[in-house]
Amino acid sequence: MQQSFKHTHRKHNLKIAPLLTLALAGQLGASETATEYLDPTPYDKIWGLATLYKDDLNPILEEFKLRGRYHGQYHDVGADQGDSGGWEDRRSRLGFDAKLFDKQLEARVDFQSNDGFTDFYDGLVDAYLKWKPNEKFAITLGKTKPLVAYADWISSTNETPAFERSQIFNQLGINRATALTVEGDTGGVLWQAGIYSNDTPNNTGGSGAWGDGEFGELNGGYAVSLGAGYNFNHELDVEKALLRLDWLHSKREATDVVLNRYDDIISTTFQLKEGYWNLTAEAFAASGGDGVNGDVFGFYLQPTYDIIPDKLQLVGRYSYTNGDGPASVQAQSRYEREVPIKKIPGVPGSSNRGDEYQAVYLGAQYFIYGNKLKLMAGAEWARLSREGRPTGYDGITTLAGIRFSF
Repeated sequence: MQQSFKHTHRKHNLKIAPLLTLALAGQLGASETATEYLDPTPYDKIWGLATLYKDDLNPILEEFKLRGRYHGQYHDVGADQGDSGGWEDRRSRLGFDAKLFDKQLEARVDFQSNDGFTDFYDGLVDAYLKWKPNEKFAITLGKTKPLVAYADWISSTNETPAFERSQIFNQLGINRATALTVEGDTGGVLWQAGIYSNDTPNNTGGSGAWGDGEFGELNGGYAVSLGAGYNFNHELDVEKALLRLDWLHSKREATDVVLNRYDDIISTTFQLKEGYWNLTAEAFAASGGDGVNGDVFGFYLQPTYDIIPDKLQLVGRYSYTNGDGPASVQAQSRYEREVPIKKIPGVPGSSNRGDEYQAVYLGAQYFIYGNKLKLMAGAEWARLSREGRPTGYDGITTLAGIRFSF
Protein backbone atom coordinates (compact mmCIF):
# COMPACT_ATOMS: atom_id res chain seq x y z
CA MET A 1 0.00 0.00 0.00
CA GLN A 2 2.75 2.40 0.94
CA GLN A 3 4.75 1.40 -2.12
CA SER A 4 1.71 2.00 -4.36
CA PHE A 5 1.20 5.46 -2.86
CA LYS A 6 4.84 6.38 -3.48
CA HIS A 7 4.59 5.18 -7.05
CA THR A 8 1.39 7.19 -7.67
CA HIS A 9 2.86 10.28 -6.02
CA ARG A 10 5.97 10.04 -8.19
CA LYS A 11 3.79 9.77 -11.33
CA HIS A 12 1.93 12.95 -10.35
CA ASN A 13 5.25 14.75 -9.79
CA LEU A 14 6.43 13.73 -13.22
CA LYS A 15 3.26 15.20 -14.72
CA ILE A 16 3.38 18.43 -12.72
CA ALA A 17 7.10 19.17 -13.24
CA PRO A 18 6.84 19.98 -16.97
CA LEU A 19 3.83 22.20 -16.27
CA LEU A 20 5.75 24.10 -13.60
CA THR A 21 8.71 24.43 -15.93
CA LEU A 22 6.53 25.84 -18.72
CA ALA A 23 4.79 28.22 -16.34
CA LEU A 24 8.09 29.44 -14.94
CA ALA A 25 9.56 29.87 -18.45
CA GLY A 26 6.48 31.80 -19.54
CA GLN A 27 6.74 34.04 -16.52
CA LEU A 28 10.43 34.70 -17.20
CA GLY A 29 9.71 35.35 -20.87
CA ALA A 30 6.95 37.76 -20.01
CA SER A 31 9.20 39.66 -17.64
CA GLU A 32 11.92 39.87 -20.30
CA THR A 33 9.61 41.15 -23.02
CA ALA A 34 7.53 43.48 -20.88
CA THR A 35 8.11 47.17 -21.52
CA GLU A 36 9.37 48.90 -18.44
CA TYR A 37 7.37 52.02 -17.65
CA LEU A 38 9.33 55.04 -16.49
CA ASP A 39 7.62 57.99 -14.90
CA PRO A 40 8.22 61.17 -16.94
CA THR A 41 10.71 63.55 -15.42
CA PRO A 42 9.86 67.23 -14.84
CA TYR A 43 11.92 68.00 -17.98
CA ASP A 44 9.85 65.48 -19.97
CA LYS A 45 6.66 67.19 -18.84
CA ILE A 46 7.93 70.70 -19.65
CA TRP A 47 9.22 69.76 -23.11
CA GLY A 48 6.03 67.78 -23.71
CA LEU A 49 4.06 71.04 -23.62
CA ALA A 50 5.43 71.82 -27.09
CA THR A 51 3.25 69.04 -28.53
CA LEU A 52 -0.07 70.84 -28.95
CA TYR A 53 -1.93 67.97 -30.59
CA LYS A 54 -1.36 64.23 -30.96
CA ASP A 55 -3.81 61.55 -32.08
CA ASP A 56 -2.50 58.57 -34.02
CA LEU A 57 -6.07 57.60 -34.96
CA ASN A 58 -6.75 60.86 -36.79
CA PRO A 59 -6.50 60.02 -40.51
CA ILE A 60 -5.47 63.57 -41.47
CA LEU A 61 -3.41 65.21 -38.71
CA GLU A 62 -1.61 62.90 -36.29
CA GLU A 63 0.66 65.42 -34.57
CA PHE A 64 1.29 69.17 -34.36
CA LYS A 65 4.31 70.31 -32.41
CA LEU A 66 6.02 73.64 -31.81
CA ARG A 67 9.75 73.73 -32.43
CA GLY A 68 12.38 76.27 -31.53
CA ARG A 69 15.89 76.87 -30.31
CA TYR A 70 18.03 79.46 -28.65
CA HIS A 71 21.82 79.39 -28.79
CA GLY A 72 23.53 82.16 -26.87
CA GLN A 73 27.26 82.48 -26.38
CA TYR A 74 29.93 84.79 -25.04
CA HIS A 75 33.25 85.11 -26.86
CA ASP A 76 36.57 86.68 -26.01
CA VAL A 77 39.22 86.93 -28.72
CA GLY A 78 42.84 87.59 -27.85
CA ALA A 79 45.04 87.77 -30.96
CA ASP A 80 48.28 89.32 -32.14
CA GLN A 81 46.17 91.57 -34.34
CA GLY A 82 43.80 92.81 -31.59
CA ASP A 83 41.09 91.88 -29.12
CA SER A 84 37.31 91.49 -29.24
CA GLY A 85 34.55 90.17 -27.01
CA GLY A 86 30.86 90.16 -26.19
CA TRP A 87 27.61 88.19 -26.04
CA GLU A 88 25.81 87.04 -29.17
CA ASP A 89 22.31 85.64 -29.59
CA ARG A 90 23.78 83.12 -31.99
CA ARG A 91 20.60 81.35 -33.09
CA SER A 92 16.98 81.99 -32.17
CA ARG A 93 14.26 80.18 -34.11
CA LEU A 94 10.59 79.35 -33.77
CA GLY A 95 8.26 77.26 -35.89
CA PHE A 96 6.32 74.01 -36.04
CA ASP A 97 6.38 70.40 -37.19
CA ALA A 98 3.28 68.56 -38.37
CA LYS A 99 2.69 64.90 -39.24
CA LEU A 100 -0.19 64.16 -41.59
CA PHE A 101 -1.88 61.33 -43.50
CA ASP A 102 -0.75 58.36 -41.44
CA LYS A 103 2.55 60.18 -40.75
CA GLN A 104 3.62 59.80 -44.37
CA LEU A 105 3.68 63.58 -44.90
CA GLU A 106 5.75 65.86 -42.68
CA ALA A 107 5.60 69.65 -42.76
CA ARG A 108 8.20 71.94 -41.20
CA VAL A 109 8.29 75.72 -41.04
CA ASP A 110 10.48 77.84 -38.82
CA PHE A 111 11.89 81.36 -38.90
CA GLN A 112 14.76 83.11 -37.18
CA SER A 113 15.37 86.31 -35.26
CA ASN A 114 18.68 88.16 -35.38
CA ASP A 115 21.26 89.10 -32.77
CA GLY A 116 19.75 91.22 -30.04
CA PHE A 117 16.25 90.47 -31.44
CA THR A 118 16.37 93.73 -33.37
CA ASP A 119 14.05 91.96 -35.82
CA PHE A 120 11.90 89.24 -34.30
CA TYR A 121 11.27 87.93 -37.82
CA ASP A 122 14.45 87.85 -39.90
CA GLY A 123 13.54 85.31 -42.58
CA LEU A 124 12.60 81.67 -42.99
CA VAL A 125 15.08 78.97 -42.04
CA ASP A 126 13.30 75.75 -43.06
CA ALA A 127 10.03 75.59 -44.97
CA TYR A 128 9.36 72.26 -46.64
CA LEU A 129 7.13 69.22 -47.12
CA LYS A 130 8.61 65.73 -46.79
CA TRP A 131 6.82 62.66 -48.11
CA LYS A 132 7.89 59.38 -46.47
CA PRO A 133 5.85 56.44 -47.77
CA ASN A 134 8.10 54.17 -45.67
CA GLU A 135 11.14 54.39 -43.42
CA LYS A 136 13.58 53.87 -46.31
CA PHE A 137 12.50 56.52 -48.79
CA ALA A 138 11.76 60.25 -48.60
CA ILE A 139 11.15 63.15 -51.01
CA THR A 140 11.51 66.73 -49.74
CA LEU A 141 10.30 69.89 -51.49
CA GLY A 142 10.90 73.42 -50.20
CA LYS A 143 13.59 75.45 -48.48
CA THR A 144 16.00 73.01 -46.88
CA LYS A 145 19.65 72.03 -46.45
CA PRO A 146 21.68 70.86 -49.46
CA LEU A 147 22.70 67.25 -48.85
CA VAL A 148 26.45 67.53 -48.40
CA ALA A 149 28.81 67.57 -45.39
CA TYR A 150 26.91 65.08 -43.24
CA ALA A 151 28.49 65.86 -39.88
CA ASP A 152 29.22 69.60 -40.07
CA TRP A 153 26.08 70.64 -41.99
CA ILE A 154 23.30 68.07 -42.29
CA SER A 155 23.42 67.20 -38.58
CA SER A 156 21.48 69.60 -36.37
CA THR A 157 23.37 72.41 -34.64
CA ASN A 158 21.59 71.31 -31.46
CA GLU A 159 23.76 68.20 -31.49
CA THR A 160 27.13 69.56 -32.61
CA PRO A 161 29.66 69.35 -29.75
CA ALA A 162 31.68 72.46 -30.70
CA PHE A 163 30.36 76.03 -30.79
CA GLU A 164 30.96 76.64 -34.49
CA ARG A 165 31.29 74.56 -37.61
CA SER A 166 34.76 74.01 -39.02
CA GLN A 167 36.57 76.78 -40.88
CA ILE A 168 36.73 74.78 -44.10
CA PHE A 169 32.96 74.23 -44.20
CA ASN A 170 32.17 77.86 -43.40
CA GLN A 171 34.28 78.94 -46.36
CA LEU A 172 32.30 76.93 -48.90
CA GLY A 173 29.23 79.20 -49.13
CA ILE A 174 26.72 76.42 -48.46
CA ASN A 175 23.36 77.49 -47.08
CA ARG A 176 19.71 76.51 -47.27
CA ALA A 177 18.13 76.67 -50.69
CA THR A 178 14.83 76.00 -52.43
CA ALA A 179 15.24 72.36 -53.36
CA LEU A 180 13.87 69.00 -54.39
CA THR A 181 15.74 66.15 -52.69
CA VAL A 182 15.39 62.38 -52.61
CA GLU A 183 16.85 60.08 -49.93
CA GLY A 184 16.77 56.32 -49.60
CA ASP A 185 18.16 53.18 -47.99
CA THR A 186 18.76 50.25 -50.34
CA GLY A 187 20.05 47.16 -48.62
CA GLY A 188 21.85 49.22 -45.98
CA VAL A 189 23.40 51.57 -48.55
CA LEU A 190 22.25 55.13 -47.85
CA TRP A 191 21.90 57.32 -50.94
CA GLN A 192 20.69 60.82 -51.74
CA ALA A 193 20.26 63.25 -54.64
CA GLY A 194 19.01 66.80 -54.92
CA ILE A 195 18.59 69.87 -57.12
CA TYR A 196 18.81 73.39 -55.65
CA SER A 197 18.10 76.98 -56.68
CA ASN A 198 21.14 79.24 -56.24
CA ASP A 199 19.07 82.44 -56.12
CA THR A 200 17.38 81.50 -52.82
CA PRO A 201 17.88 84.46 -50.44
CA ASN A 202 19.18 83.63 -46.97
CA ASN A 203 18.79 85.72 -43.81
CA THR A 204 17.16 88.54 -45.73
CA GLY A 205 13.52 88.53 -44.68
CA GLY A 206 11.39 91.47 -45.60
CA SER A 207 9.12 90.32 -48.41
CA GLY A 208 6.81 87.81 -46.81
CA ALA A 209 7.07 84.18 -45.86
CA TRP A 210 5.76 82.87 -49.16
CA GLY A 211 7.04 85.52 -51.58
CA ASP A 212 10.04 85.67 -53.88
CA GLY A 213 12.09 87.15 -51.04
CA GLU A 214 12.07 83.79 -49.25
CA PHE A 215 12.22 81.16 -51.98
CA GLY A 216 13.80 83.12 -54.82
CA GLU A 217 12.47 83.46 -58.34
CA LEU A 218 14.06 80.20 -59.56
CA ASN A 219 15.66 81.97 -62.53
CA GLY A 220 19.32 82.01 -61.44
CA GLY A 221 21.91 79.27 -61.34
CA TYR A 222 21.29 75.82 -59.93
CA ALA A 223 23.18 73.05 -58.15
CA VAL A 224 22.85 69.27 -57.96
CA SER A 225 24.07 66.80 -55.37
CA LEU A 226 24.71 63.06 -55.22
CA GLY A 227 25.88 61.00 -52.32
CA ALA A 228 26.04 57.57 -50.70
CA GLY A 229 26.95 56.06 -47.36
CA TYR A 230 27.21 52.80 -45.45
CA ASN A 231 27.42 51.85 -41.79
CA PHE A 232 30.24 49.33 -41.22
CA ASN A 233 29.38 48.82 -37.55
CA HIS A 234 28.71 45.07 -37.90
CA GLU A 235 31.90 44.46 -39.85
CA LEU A 236 33.96 46.38 -37.26
CA ASP A 237 31.91 45.20 -34.25
CA VAL A 238 31.27 48.72 -32.94
CA GLU A 239 28.16 50.81 -32.26
CA LYS A 240 28.62 53.02 -35.31
CA ALA A 241 31.06 53.21 -38.21
CA LEU A 242 29.39 55.38 -40.84
CA LEU A 243 31.23 56.33 -44.04
CA ARG A 244 29.69 58.86 -46.47
CA LEU A 245 30.77 60.48 -49.71
CA ASP A 246 28.85 63.50 -51.06
CA TRP A 247 29.30 65.66 -54.16
CA LEU A 248 27.77 69.07 -54.92
CA HIS A 249 28.06 70.63 -58.38
CA SER A 250 26.96 74.22 -58.91
CA LYS A 251 26.14 75.85 -62.24
CA ARG A 252 26.75 79.39 -60.98
CA GLU A 253 25.52 82.73 -62.29
CA ALA A 254 26.69 86.20 -61.30
CA THR A 255 23.51 87.06 -59.40
CA ASP A 256 23.43 83.89 -57.26
CA VAL A 257 23.41 84.36 -53.49
CA VAL A 258 23.94 80.78 -52.28
CA LEU A 259 26.09 77.86 -53.52
CA ASN A 260 27.93 80.49 -55.53
CA ARG A 261 31.61 80.18 -54.56
CA TYR A 262 32.76 76.91 -56.14
CA ASP A 263 31.84 74.73 -59.10
CA ASP A 264 32.40 71.43 -57.29
CA ILE A 265 32.53 70.44 -53.62
CA ILE A 266 33.29 66.93 -52.42
CA SER A 267 32.90 65.93 -48.77
CA THR A 268 33.70 62.63 -47.12
CA THR A 269 32.61 61.79 -43.60
CA PHE A 270 33.56 59.01 -41.20
CA GLN A 271 31.91 58.65 -37.80
CA LEU A 272 33.04 56.02 -35.31
CA LYS A 273 31.34 55.39 -31.96
CA GLU A 274 32.05 52.76 -29.33
CA GLY A 275 31.28 53.06 -25.64
CA TYR A 276 32.20 56.45 -24.25
CA TRP A 277 34.24 57.41 -27.35
CA ASN A 278 33.10 59.09 -30.52
CA LEU A 279 35.25 60.24 -33.45
CA THR A 280 34.18 62.32 -36.44
CA ALA A 281 36.53 62.89 -39.36
CA GLU A 282 35.37 65.01 -42.28
CA ALA A 283 37.30 66.26 -45.31
CA PHE A 284 36.42 68.72 -48.07
CA ALA A 285 37.82 69.54 -51.51
CA ALA A 286 36.43 72.53 -53.45
CA SER A 287 37.43 73.52 -56.97
CA GLY A 288 36.42 76.08 -59.58
CA GLY A 289 36.50 79.07 -57.25
CA ASP A 290 34.79 82.36 -58.05
CA GLY A 291 38.06 84.29 -58.46
CA VAL A 292 38.43 85.53 -54.90
CA ASN A 293 38.12 82.01 -53.49
CA GLY A 294 40.81 79.72 -54.87
CA ASP A 295 40.68 75.92 -54.79
CA VAL A 296 40.89 74.59 -51.23
CA PHE A 297 41.29 71.34 -49.35
CA GLY A 298 40.59 70.94 -45.66
CA PHE A 299 39.62 68.51 -42.95
CA TYR A 300 38.93 68.25 -39.25
CA LEU A 301 39.19 65.49 -36.64
CA GLN A 302 36.75 65.76 -33.75
CA PRO A 303 36.89 63.24 -30.88
CA THR A 304 34.58 63.27 -27.87
CA TYR A 305 34.76 61.31 -24.61
CA ASP A 306 32.00 60.90 -22.02
CA ILE A 307 33.60 61.68 -18.67
CA ILE A 308 30.21 61.15 -16.99
CA PRO A 309 27.82 59.31 -19.35
CA ASP A 310 24.85 61.44 -20.43
CA LYS A 311 26.08 64.29 -18.26
CA LEU A 312 29.61 65.58 -18.98
CA GLN A 313 31.49 65.24 -22.26
CA LEU A 314 34.98 66.32 -23.27
CA VAL A 315 35.32 67.66 -26.85
CA GLY A 316 38.39 68.21 -29.03
CA ARG A 317 38.92 69.23 -32.65
CA TYR A 318 41.86 69.77 -34.96
CA SER A 319 41.21 71.67 -38.21
CA TYR A 320 43.45 72.20 -41.22
CA THR A 321 42.87 74.02 -44.54
CA ASN A 322 45.22 74.68 -47.44
CA GLY A 323 44.39 76.79 -50.49
CA ASP A 324 45.69 77.59 -53.96
CA GLY A 325 46.79 81.24 -53.77
CA PRO A 326 47.74 83.76 -51.07
CA ALA A 327 44.09 84.77 -50.47
CA SER A 328 42.40 81.39 -50.95
CA VAL A 329 41.67 80.71 -47.26
CA GLN A 330 39.66 82.99 -44.98
CA ALA A 331 39.49 83.29 -41.21
CA GLN A 332 36.35 82.27 -39.32
CA SER A 333 33.61 84.88 -39.39
CA ARG A 334 33.00 84.07 -35.72
CA TYR A 335 35.01 85.56 -34.22
CA GLU A 336 38.39 85.81 -35.83
CA ARG A 337 37.37 88.37 -38.43
CA GLU A 338 36.41 90.83 -35.71
CA VAL A 339 40.09 91.72 -35.34
CA PRO A 340 41.78 93.42 -38.31
CA ILE A 341 44.12 91.58 -40.66
CA LYS A 342 46.11 93.53 -43.24
CA LYS A 343 45.23 93.18 -46.90
CA ILE A 344 47.66 91.61 -49.33
CA PRO A 345 48.95 94.33 -51.68
CA GLY A 346 47.62 93.84 -55.20
CA VAL A 347 45.12 91.10 -54.23
CA PRO A 348 41.51 92.38 -54.11
CA GLY A 349 39.33 91.13 -51.27
CA SER A 350 42.27 89.69 -49.36
CA SER A 351 41.47 91.11 -45.91
CA ASN A 352 41.29 88.32 -43.30
CA ARG A 353 42.72 85.85 -45.81
CA GLY A 354 45.78 83.66 -46.30
CA ASP A 355 46.65 80.28 -47.80
CA GLU A 356 46.88 77.99 -44.76
CA TYR A 357 44.75 77.66 -41.63
CA GLN A 358 45.15 75.52 -38.52
CA ALA A 359 43.05 75.41 -35.36
CA VAL A 360 42.83 73.37 -32.16
CA TYR A 361 39.64 73.39 -30.07
CA LEU A 362 39.23 71.97 -26.56
CA GLY A 363 35.96 72.20 -24.67
CA ALA A 364 33.24 70.44 -22.72
CA GLN A 365 29.47 69.97 -22.71
CA TYR A 366 27.33 69.64 -19.58
CA PHE A 367 23.98 68.05 -20.37
CA ILE A 368 21.05 69.19 -18.24
CA TYR A 369 18.42 67.57 -20.50
CA GLY A 370 20.46 65.95 -23.22
CA ASN A 371 21.10 68.08 -26.29
CA LYS A 372 17.82 69.89 -25.61
CA LEU A 373 19.35 71.85 -22.72
CA LYS A 374 23.09 71.99 -22.19
CA LEU A 375 25.90 74.29 -21.18
CA MET A 376 29.09 74.57 -23.23
CA ALA A 377 32.55 76.02 -22.73
CA GLY A 378 35.72 75.88 -24.78
CA ALA A 379 38.69 77.63 -26.30
CA GLU A 380 40.14 77.53 -29.82
CA TRP A 381 43.58 78.53 -30.96
CA ALA A 382 43.83 79.35 -34.66
CA ARG A 383 46.50 80.59 -37.06
CA LEU A 384 46.04 81.91 -40.58
CA SER A 385 49.31 82.09 -42.57
CA ARG A 386 50.34 83.50 -45.93
CA GLU A 387 53.02 81.79 -47.98
CA GLY A 388 54.55 80.25 -44.86
CA ARG A 389 54.66 83.54 -42.93
CA PRO A 390 52.48 84.16 -39.84
CA THR A 391 51.19 87.47 -41.21
CA GLY A 392 47.49 86.61 -40.92
CA TYR A 393 45.45 85.86 -37.80
CA ASP A 394 47.04 84.22 -34.73
CA GLY A 395 44.98 84.09 -31.55
CA ILE A 396 42.76 82.28 -29.05
CA THR A 397 38.97 82.54 -28.83
CA THR A 398 37.42 81.59 -25.48
CA LEU A 399 33.72 80.69 -25.51
CA ALA A 400 30.92 79.92 -23.04
CA GLY A 401 27.26 79.49 -23.82
CA ILE A 402 23.94 77.71 -23.62
CA ARG A 403 22.03 75.54 -26.07
CA PHE A 404 18.26 75.21 -25.65
CA SER A 405 15.83 73.56 -28.08
CA PHE A 406 12.43 71.93 -28.21
